[in-house]
Amino acid sequence: MYSTSEERVDSHPLHAAVDTVRTSLEHLIKLIDDGAHTDLGAFGLVDTLQQWETLRNTMPVIDRALIQHGTEQGHPGVLSERTMVGVLKNGLRLSAGEAVRRVKAAEHLADRTSMVGEPLPAIREHLSQAQRDGAVTPEQVSLIDQTLRKVAHCDPERITMGEELLVEQAGKLGFKDLTLFAAKLAEAIDPDGILPCDEKAQHDRRYFRVRQRGDGCWAGEFVLTGKAGQKLATLLSSLTKPQTGSVRPDNADGSPGKKQVLKDERTVGQRKHDAFEALLDALLRGQDVPASGGTPATVLINISWEEFCREFGMGSYADGSPVSARTARDLADQADIAWCVKTPKGAVLDLYRSRRIASLAQTLALYARDSGCSFPGCDVAPQWCERHHVVAWQDGGNTNIGNLTLVCSFHHHHFAKHGWRCQINADGLPEWIPPKWMDPLQRPILNHRITINNWDPQEPLNLDTAVVEDPAAGKKPPGTKPAGPPE
Repeated sequence: MYSTSEERVDSHPLHAAVDTVRTSLEHLIKLIDDGAHTDLGAFGLVDTLQQWETLRNTMPVIDRALIQHGTEQGHPGVLSERTMVGVLKNGLRLSAGEAVRRVKAAEHLADRTSMVGEPLPAIREHLSQAQRDGAVTPEQVSLIDQTLRKVAHCDPERITMGEELLVEQAGKLGFKDLTLFAAKLAEAIDPDGILPCDEKAQHDRRYFRVRQRGDGCWAGEFVLTGKAGQKLATLLSSLTKPQTGSVRPDNADGSPGKKQVLKDERTVGQRKHDAFEALLDALLRGQDVPASGGTPATVLINISWEEFCREFGMGSYADGSPVSARTARDLADQADIAWCVKTPKGAVLDLYRSRRIASLAQTLALYARDSGCSFPGCDVAPQWCERHHVVAWQDGGNTNIGNLTLVCSFHHHHFAKHGWRCQINADGLPEWIPPKWMDPLQRPILNHRITINNWDPQEPLNLDTAVVEDPAAGKKPPGTKPAGPPE
């Protein structure tokens, strides 16, 4: 830290302004400590968070101006530092990465001064103004700036148009969707693109060991190469996030009960285990599974058809281990059902199959159309999704593209409880109808990702139809003021 006590004998107007902000902030914290936030409803809470986030988003405007001024005036040299990165590291105790991020942001977003003292606008003028308005987060600013740096060698006019479009979509898209949109836009600006670097694999250290323990569980250890580790981490990352939601069970008289929040009580290790199991499920659902005994690797279950239909009773795996009827139904939910008719002595009389899931070709078509879970705001990748019949299979719904959509396991099992419905629109795309308490007009919502994936860079991108992104978020549609979920 640098000693600045001698220079602050006479308070600067900026110091007085900072003290004023500190006093206001202390008052706000005191209100929170006194419980002023406890009477906010769901929408009031989101509104307050949005106001506070807008204020937070404007704070980097001060950083970038001070950093840019220090760079232009040569202040790092006075402080025995090479650049403002060193000043921020030692003066503010920042990490090198955060210091570099702030200096880079100031480089392109702060107003500048020419060599002769004339004022110049920021390089990213549109992004700079959006940050001043609090319309973009520091994370979005960094993403947009880095995207435009990658195409800095391209036509300046195209870069400026790209900047305007990215700033516009930053106010409508979640960060992951904005990342996808930015990548597609960079490709549109520079079709040649940038090739990623190859990673060096360390083959001499790699191994994988697994064994079954006496209690029936499995244990093991492994060392993965950098490439294999990245693959596994990528596959697991989207599946290890805590899953939350809310339900409203009926009372004994059939009336709606009190809303209850579902919390994910699993530990981090348990979530990773379940994510790994989901990878195995996806592999078993696939068509390119290694063969075993002349047939694709398959989980075999012995259970009577009556017990299977009633979800009551027990069956067994091929090795004799017990399995409940409920588990058997869960395993069959995403698979073909095959059943044998046997004599009392066990001889097979006949074999039947029932096609209730999409074929490989249909699944690939769903991957191409939906690109993942189609529920609004959900970003689960397609390979971890289940195939949902818009009109239920048991109600006569056909297994064809016009009656199917990809839905992640969480939304597949909870959307109906929250009052959501799915339908295929006139364009053949899956859209979701929110419950009336969330949007009284129940306007259909199309997942942003589906819109982006079908977007032509030469055409305007319209995302205004997405007024609600998550049943727990409670975002208000434009021009409406829902009273909240019914009690």
